This record gives sequence, C-alpha cells and structure tokens, in this order.
Amino acid sequence: MTGRRRLAPRALLLALPLILIALAGLLAPWIAPAAPTATDLSASLESPSGAHLLGTDQLGRDQLSRLLWAARTSIAMAAVVMTLSFVIGVGIGALGAFAGGLVDRLVTWLVEVALSVPTLLLALAIVGIRGNSLPNLVLALSVVAWAPYARIARGAVLGFRSSPVCDALVGLGAHPLRILVRHVVPTAARPALVFASTDVGAVVLATAGLSFLGLGITPPTPEWGQMLVESRPYLASAWWLWLPPGLAITAVAFSGNLLSEHLGIPPELRRWRLRRTPTPTVPSSPEPEVSPVSTPAPVGEHDLLVVRDLHVTFDTADGPVPAVRGVDYSVRRGEVLAIVGESGSGKTASSLATLGLAGDRARVSGSVRLGGTELVGAGEDVLSSVRGGEVAVVFQNPTTALNPLRRVGSIVAEGLRPPVRGRRRERAGEIRRRVVALLRDVGLPDPERLVDCYPHELSGGMRQRVLVAAALAGDPRLVVADEPTTALDVTTQAEVLDLLRRLQHQRDLALVLISHDLAVVGAVADRILVLDAGRVVEELPADALHLAEHPRTRDLLAAVPMLPALAPHRGPHLDMGHAGHPGGPVARTGDGREAPC
Repeated sequence: MTGRRRLAPRALLLALPLILIALAGLLAPWIAPAAPTATDLSASLESPSGAHLLGTDQLGRDQLSRLLWAARTSIAMAAVVMTLSFVIGVGIGALGAFAGGLVDRLVTWLVEVALSVPTLLLALAIVGIRGNSLPNLVLALSVVAWAPYARIARGAVLGFRSSPVCDALVGLGAHPLRILVRHVVPTAARPALVFASTDVGAVVLATAGLSFLGLGITPPTPEWGQMLVESRPYLASAWWLWLPPGLAITAVAFSGNLLSEHLGIPPELRRWRLRRTPTPTVPSSPEPEVSPVSTPAPVGEHDLLVVRDLHVTFDTADGPVPAVRGVDYSVRRGEVLAIVGESGSGKTASSLATLGLAGDRARVSGSVRLGGTELVGAGEDVLSSVRGGEVAVVFQNPTTALNPLRRVGSIVAEGLRPPVRGRRRERAGEIRRRVVALLRDVGLPDPERLVDCYPHELSGGMRQRVLVAAALAGDPRLVVADEPTTALDVTTQAEVLDLLRRLQHQRDLALVLISHDLAVVGAVADRILVLDAGRVVEELPADALHLAEHPRTRDLLAAVPMLPALAPHRGPHLDMGHAGHPGGPVARTGDGREAPC
C-alpha cells in the first residue's frame, strides 16, 4: 500500500495538464468571457490586457474564449475517436486470442495490414474524398487506429489463456462466453487503457494537423489547429495568436505520453538495469529404463473413470516430447486414487489431459471414459458439460489459480450447477446463500464476510479451501486435486487433506489426488499409482506400501523425511523406510520398539 500511495501523486501530477485542459473545455460555456464567434473589428489584434487576457485575433474575437472552446472541440474529438478505436480494437484482439486457430490468424493478418497503412495519408485521402465534416474526420482518424489496441489486447489475452486462472475457470465448467466477457475482456482492456493515454495526444495532434492543412474542423468552429492556421500571417507581430494553442497541443501530447510511460513501466524497471543471463545448456541424459506395470484390471461396473492406453505428446520447438506413454488406470465411485511420481513423471499431464486441459500443444490419444462418455476426441461442448459438473479440478497453487481482481464469492459462483435463475435481485441473493454454504462446508470461518474478500486478503490455507469450494460448487462426481498441498505448510497440509477426505466421505466423491509425496497421500488414498517417465510402474493399495517392489516406488519411500520420536507419549509414527529398514515403512513407538506396518 505504501508503494501505491507514492505512485498516485506522480501519476496525478503527470496527468494534471490533461485534466485541467479537459475541465476547461468542459466548462467553456460557463467560464469563457465571450462567445467564441463574436467579432469586434474595432478591437482587432489587441495584445493581452485586462479586457482580453490573451488578446484578440484579426477579427476581434477573444482569444481566451476561442482557446477554451477549442479545447472542448479537440478533447471531444479525441474522446470519440479513442472510444471507437478502444472498443473495436480490444474486442477484436480479445476475440482472436481467445478463439485461437483460424480466427486468431485472421485477426493477426488484419492487424498487420492496418498497422502497415500510413495513418495520416489514409486520413487525408478519406477527408479529401468524402469532405471534412465531423463524421468523416472521426472515420478518417479511427479507421486503422484500432489496430494497436487489438495487438495489445491479443498479447494480454494470450498470456491469460496460458495462466492457471484460465485453467481453473475451464476446469470449473464456466461457459466460454462468460469467460470472454467477465475475465478476458477486462484482462485485455487494462494494458489497452495505458496505451490510450498516449493515443489522446496523437489524436489531438492529428486533428490539429488536418485542420492546419485545411481538411479538419471547418471555421468558425474554434479548434487549435485552425487557430494556428489563422495565426500564420501574424507570426512575428502577434505572438498571442499562435503561442497559446501551440502550448495547449504540446501540453496534451506531453502529458499523455508521460502518463502512459509512468503507468506502463513498473518502477523497478526504471531504477535497475536488467542483465540478460545466458540460459545454461543442460546436457541430454539417456532416457531411464522403466518397466511398465502388468496388464490393467478389466473394467468394473463401479468404475467411474476408466483410462486405457493414454498417450500425451507435447509439440515443442525441439520436436515432439512424449509426457505420458500408455497409462492405464481406473477410479471407482467413492474411491481415493493417488497418482504419485517425481517431477516430470507425467502425473499431472495424465490427469488434466483427460479433461482437455493439457493445452493447445498437447496431442492426446487413447481412451478416457467417464461413465459412458468418451472424452478423448470429444468436442468442446461435451468437455464443457463435463468440466465443473461431472468432474472438477483443484489446482496446486491457489495464489495463481484465483483471479486476484475478483472477490471470493464471484470466484466460487462461477462453478454453481445448476445456474441460478430468476430476477436479478433474487438471483443474487440465492447465489450468495449457496456460496456462503459452500464456504462454510469447507471450514472457512465467518463465510458471510469472506464472500466479499479478495484472494490476497486470505491466508494460503484459506485460499486453498476457496479452490475446494469452487470445485464443489458444481456438485461433481469426481474431483481431481493436482498437488493441492504443495504451497502450504505442514500443519495446513494436514488440514486440507482432512478436509478433502471428509468431503469425499460426505458427498461420496471419487477423488484423484496427484502428489510427489507418499507421506502426504498415504493416509488419505485407497490405492496408489506410481508413475515414472510417463508410464505406470507400480499400483498397490495404500496400506501395502511396505510391499512395494519397484525401485522408483522405494526411492519415493526413502525420500520421505522422518524425525525421531521426541517423547514416549507421542505415540507411534510412520517411518517410510531408509537404509536400515529395507523392508519399507515401520511404526516406531516411544520406547524405540519397531513393528512393520
């Protein structure tokens, strides 16, 4: 907050000339000392005085009045052109980036064509052909002015599409149109607004330039460029004719440019020099030898999710990279399946690919059946109906998975199924009631207050509970928890795991728990699936970890850190195996006696 308070006065100071000129133009009918078109030939070319603070022109018109009314004309012209360019550009850029594919390529081509056209020459051509009326001027200045906004918006939306926030919204089953309107467009609009502060000066300069060439605002309407044209014969004898409008144009352009630079560049980038460090070259290592697990069990009548021969390959600049290679598993109704493996083993890719969340560069093959629905190769309409409703996802980092610009209640309400119907006020009350109930179910204190909080106002554990509440909003049958305790401390990890287990029992959910820590999932899961290099190397019940045979599983067991018993009354604790206990986990009591689990 301190940094924000320091920055606000600077931004206000930079915008002050623009604000004052805009206010002067807005209040011109009330503060101008005379009508801008009132002539008095007896007072022609009078120098500044008490009667005329900025003097008079060759027709005896008061220069201060004309300057104020010209500000009204120029700022209004800039506002109209910028509004049209902003709305059209942000809409086109956001739509292209969010839709992707052919639509994105078409938008990119249109933007490149528009940016390659000289704006002023095109404006001269349009005004020269159609005449210099106000609608034609607006058309001439905005016909290609939308292109920079579209490019900026497209870049912002492409970043949003690859963010965990977008993945979380898709995982909750939010409708694409809702994501576009409520999340994508605001994301695209913010950086475009920064550029708009620069564009205001450009539009004012372009309007003045066209008027200076005789193709802008027609007399007797006052306009800064027109005032400069009329002052040309008197440059040496009447400085008050050209200096005030020239200073006004300069002030608007400088104020807009400096404000844009201040808003667009983080302060740390202006204070420190960034040094590019070369990316270290990592020597390629031979692919590890893994032995696949035996043939999977046949599909049972209680199986909710059945995965067979799943392959996931990512297209990269260095060629295709296989992440999942022929994975087979099933999840029964009301069962907790833990998928465990080291980083890069394919555990997350094998789970998210089942819902079409592996990304645009992923190629998925095999079979994934949810109930009687085949998900591999299914259309977006089928996947959208499954996400959030049948299957929900809890992502691993709540800090990045929650939209920092939306309140907790709005985030959880995205996944409500069925959608709340009725009048607006009644609908809002019902949504709030259901969201508060969900927050209470996941153990959050004072949910009536938290529903109006932003994610940054909550602790890490509370944010993770909000993600769980959002996942449960659609009343799913299967929940995929992607390392839900990675960013949490040990105590909070235990609380979140207890919460997941309790909700799984209460709602009879099937739960897929992804983790690299066997100690985390051992007390929660019913079955454990161990992955290595994209393949299933071992599958065993959670209470039979001491029977693990594969070296990778035993390495994961040995990697679990354990502390010695601190006091006899602490009771037994689980030792997940080490060099002295090659047989696997043992229970060690306070007096030092050991017994296999």
